[in-house]
Amino acid sequence: MIELRLLGRLSLTGADGRDVRALLGQPRRLALCAYLAAATPPGFHRRDSLLPLFWPELDQEHARAALRQALHVVRDALGADALASRGDEEIGLDFAHLSCDVVAFERALRGGQLEEALELHRGALLEGFFISDAPEFERWLENARAGLQRAAADAARALADRAETRNDLATAVRWTRRAMELAVSDEGLVRRLMALLDRQGDRAGALEVYEAFARRVAAEYDTQPAAETRALEAAVRARVQVASAAARPETASPPRLADIPVKRRRSGLSLGLSAAAALALLIGLSIGRGHERPHPRGALTSNAEAYDLYLRANMLVNQRQSRENDSLAITLFERIVALDPSFAAAQAGLARAYALRVSEFAPADTAALQRAQVAAEKALRLDPNLAEAHQAQARLLWGPSNHFFHERAIQEDLRALRLDPNMDRAHQHLGNIYLHIGMLDEGIVELQKTLAISPREDNALRRIAEARAYQGHYDDALRILSQVDPEANPPYWYYEMAIVLLHLGRSDSAFAVIQSYLRAHPEDRGGVVTSARAVAFALAGDARRAEQDIRAAVQNGKGFIHFHHAAYHIALTYALLDQPDSAVHWLRRVADGGMPCYPLFASDPFLNNIRHNPGFVGFLREQRDQWERFRTTL
Repeated sequence: MIELRLLGRLSLTGADGRDVRALLGQPRRLALCAYLAAATPPGFHRRDSLLPLFWPELDQEHARAALRQALHVVRDALGADALASRGDEEIGLDFAHLSCDVVAFERALRGGQLEEALELHRGALLEGFFISDAPEFERWLENARAGLQRAAADAARALADRAETRNDLATAVRWTRRAMELAVSDEGLVRRLMALLDRQGDRAGALEVYEAFARRVAAEYDTQPAAETRALEAAVRARVQVASAAARPETASPPRLADIPVKRRRSGLSLGLSAAAALALLIGLSIGRGHERPHPRGALTSNAEAYDLYLRANMLVNQRQSRENDSLAITLFERIVALDPSFAAAQAGLARAYALRVSEFAPADTAALQRAQVAAEKALRLDPNLAEAHQAQARLLWGPSNHFFHERAIQEDLRALRLDPNMDRAHQHLGNIYLHIGMLDEGIVELQKTLAISPREDNALRRIAEARAYQGHYDDALRILSQVDPEANPPYWYYEMAIVLLHLGRSDSAFAVIQSYLRAHPEDRGGVVTSARAVAFALAGDARRAEQDIRAAVQNGKGFIHFHHAAYHIALTYALLDQPDSAVHWLRRVADGGMPCYPLFASDPFLNNIRHNPGFVGFLREQRDQWERFRTTL
């Protein structure tokens, strides 16, 4: 079998094990092979989509001729079986005759074989590779390279999580170090490695990790680590000093500050403190960019163990959404509030983790909802000026109880942001609400603020793509979605990609995206991808299969908080099938169920069949009136 290696050192070997020199010496044609192997969505690619990537300087006729010649050379070099086509306009690689490490890496990730995936990730995609005069290809390569790097880092994090759950700290340290190599700017990983080494008793190692990171950010960004990282460093250093003091004879005199080397006294507060006192470094410090908070922050906790656990729980709940991460975060937060019931930020974190369980994984779990509500109220009572407490309230006001109190949730998010302008999740939550109620420009602004604070927040980028699609800018939405890691929130990415492709007339690509997800996730949590397939069947005129998918989507989405997305697809399906009464019925369910998005209803071309229906006209008038009120009052 032909083997194409794109991760790390580039290689292409034939079935005989020898280098395929005919292609290795032709960078542009090799780049074409690499793109066909690694581009998303996977599968076939339209010829006209390849032209601007590789021959932007040529007109259509000459670019098509260049593509034909390139494909001819590829066939000669690899054999006719290596390339596959669908009709005259779509081309792809046949992976029955060619293996590619990128494809194997992504397949291993989907199958949960994380160690195997990381063995395949030997380096960056097309490391050191370049072709001239191909800016679109360079942009694609940069985004694809970053996406694969993120996926590998997330796999290493997940392996560290599993090891830590087993209390296998040595393995957790190893995988966390690997994650740090892959995500060098992720300060959360620095804190995690420090905390793991501290728990192992290797406090000197934890401090070395901190010092190396501090030197790097000082040299590269002329800044210092975030407040949480500095506080953890102080707590670890304090424990070192406590241990040293315990080992010294009682008659030993403490060193004078002037006698201590400068490197050891980066901050005078870091000397001679107990671990608990070191945590007080958090008083009044801003997490993020070093600005003072609009409201001074009290000490998070005086319990060192609770604080270490809090850092770990926060990392879990901030990572990509999975039931495993959420369950582990809940376990940790419950342990934290048992250690220190007055730890307000931990109560807010517990509320957030339980709310996530209800909204994304277990909509019928009323006990989890009640626990979230109790923890959120307790956080607010403990500290009425805690940004995290108000953000927890915003989350509970918008969704988990199957009610969407848009205005009240927005006010709580805004209150949180007045208290902490750097709270990325409050910006993202606010942007998401704006998106759902049709304030699309305002939503994009908040999501851009999220990315300014947390550049690797894929879900914020995905939601910007969603907003652009709602505005009818489908090419732009496709471009942005292609930069998002699908695994950040798989059902949402796959349905959004499919719907955008359908709007662009690329039905075959949309079907490929849908089928790849449903093969891996036949349960289709929330019904959003099955309902997107119903839209595709309706566009193809297949009413029978569209109706089947509607029934399946309703069953899969029963009780899920964000079922309004699946409901909207059902409304589109009925509109395309020219069943206006059913379409309007489902549109009302969408609006009443959390997504009164007037600009989308007013402009989506898939609703054009029902635009003159009296029921739709009346519905649209009501939605416009509500939207104008939102714009005036919010």
